[in-house]
Amino acid sequence: MAAMSQDIKIFTEDEIRSITSNYRTPIGKGGFGEVYRGILDADYDLVAVKRYIRDDLRKEFMKEVRIHSKMKHKNVVKLIGYCISEINLTLVTEYISKGNLDDMLHNSNTSIPLDTRLGIAIGCAEALSYMHSMHLSSDSLICHGDIKPANILLNDDFTAKVSDFGLSRLLSGGITQYTSKVIGSMNYIDPECFRTGCVTPRSDVYSFGIVLLELIARKRVIEGDVYLVGTFSSAKGRGLRELFDPAIAEKNNIDILLEMVKLANACLSLEKSKRPQMNDLAKSLRVLISTVKSRHESASHQSILATHYSWIKIEKQDKMQLKKSRSLLKRNASSSMILSDLSDVRKFTTKELNEITINFSYQLGGGSPARFYKGTLEDNTAVVVSKFLYSADSEEEFLNGGILLSQIVHKNIIKLLGCCLEAEAPILIYEYVTKGSLLDILGSQEHFPLDKRMRIAIKTAEALQYLHSPATGIIGHGRVAASTIFLDDNFSPKLTGFSQACKLIKEGEVTDSLVSRELLEKILYDDPSCYTSVLVNLESDVYRFGGVLFAIISRENNISLDDLIFKFTKGYQTDNSGKAFFDKDITAQEDITVLEEIGRLALKCTISDVDEMILRPTMKEAAEELHIIRKSWKQHTMVASTQTTETEARASTSAEQKLPNLMRHLYGYRRIQL
Repeated sequence: MAAMSQDIKIFTEDEIRSITSNYRTPIGKGGFGEVYRGILDADYDLVAVKRYIRDDLRKEFMKEVRIHSKMKHKNVVKLIGYCISEINLTLVTEYISKGNLDDMLHNSNTSIPLDTRLGIAIGCAEALSYMHSMHLSSDSLICHGDIKPANILLNDDFTAKVSDFGLSRLLSGGITQYTSKVIGSMNYIDPECFRTGCVTPRSDVYSFGIVLLELIARKRVIEGDVYLVGTFSSAKGRGLRELFDPAIAEKNNIDILLEMVKLANACLSLEKSKRPQMNDLAKSLRVLISTVKSRHESASHQSILATHYSWIKIEKQDKMQLKKSRSLLKRNASSSMILSDLSDVRKFTTKELNEITINFSYQLGGGSPARFYKGTLEDNTAVVVSKFLYSADSEEEFLNGGILLSQIVHKNIIKLLGCCLEAEAPILIYEYVTKGSLLDILGSQEHFPLDKRMRIAIKTAEALQYLHSPATGIIGHGRVAASTIFLDDNFSPKLTGFSQACKLIKEGEVTDSLVSRELLEKILYDDPSCYTSVLVNLESDVYRFGGVLFAIISRENNISLDDLIFKFTKGYQTDNSGKAFFDKDITAQEDITVLEEIGRLALKCTISDVDEMILRPTMKEAAEELHIIRKSWKQHTMVASTQTTETEARASTSAEQKLPNLMRHLYGYRRIQL
């Protein structure tokens, strides 16, 4: 069995009760348990908490946790943690806003256009393709085992998120497993699996075929005496068309729907060997959605997917052409290394980007060095397409903003989804963050309470702390500002703008959480310019984060960073207070002390006197102090904050003696966390 992922949190029963307010808000129920909505106290994040009804399933429960913890895919629900107590077994996952596909199709009147349904199918197919190909060890992969609409969740964009891995199996040898006890949803289970106990990825393919039929018909697989699988397999001509959901059965869609029926019937073949693989299904569905979105009728009467194999052939030709491309990066001598570094992100073609952005018709903004456009992937995921302007600096911007970011996974750092190397200048594709930048919020009239501002400050500090740690190779961001911090609907920040970022330590050079003197000396000897650049960026990150704190408590958005820092510094020097500059919307009497503490932390971050710069906190210290301030604010006292800060200061002084002598005379040495 694969080992547990290290970033999965173990909760206590008391923490689970606190998160769910004693299981107050149920949002679903299944054969194995009940699901409740909850809020992570420290993060304000909405979560889903699944409590198993039976507590004698500990072995099965831990199997689900181990398998789910390994899933890192945008179409798979993210596992946050779990709890094993004497009375409960509980999973904590991300909260998916629109519920499950079963309810959406069969218990609501929500309009679901054909392209959206195809997007849902594509998202599910992509998740299963990932599971069927992922190697958690040298000879294993994952079979879900219970694919059905109730286990496909949908977010606000109708992006599919596969959930519920209670029946998932780690297939030893990567192909087949036999079980004497077949468990699953009887209406969706592969008959061959039920008969023989043989479990393979093609078992998921069968269940996926039924999901396709439900998407087409908007009817359950079994309604009364009607069995959807048998009905579709025997219907022809007009009778077949009458099975389609009338809401999507318009003339221009019929060819697409007929192709979807063919794909579903192929999935439902009783001969496993004749069922397609999930990655081929995903490709076929992308062809169909491309056709829907283009709204061009086929010039011939040939089936849309009859040219599928030629399409694959064209794809291979495109890859060969890509090697001959005149793009900026192809002229770089290290292009093979660049492609290797970007191996984990999707490579888009220019044709795909034109479809995703509707020929770059929705510009979000931008100038030099890039322009930004909104787009929608085939699985309904909203994205931002960053199109670099051709310049001598484009390659460096791409290397920093692309390759570095592709190696980072953190919930408060923007996620890179793909890139395009065919264009004259490179293009990057990121997740779309709904509310825009912190700068936009500061300049708007939107209600912006102090607790949300605190959250943005803390989570941004934690993202920078993560970047500055050996876990990432010590990355200096270099452009921290209200304009590079974006916010989602829950006011959770996402750090963006990595065009000036730089990394100190190469992959594989740090094996644990420590940075040794020998390693630093080696780096300084091998590349002193890199060493200096990273340290300068680390110092800049702390300084500029202080400016962000000032902006958060003052709601200033039209003043330069240096002017803002100067104004607050002078105010504290004159009145020992920043009260005159606090945003009047958050200056309730009980909040003044908290704002003063945040202001004083910002002052420490922005110390400019060379002799006093040692007093600047690291991002780790800044994040810890913000947590203390928030905790004290909730308790309406700053006593605990003062005591804890003094304790941490002594601990910091003690630990400082362990810093390598090499760094004591170098600018910014305290930015590196040991």
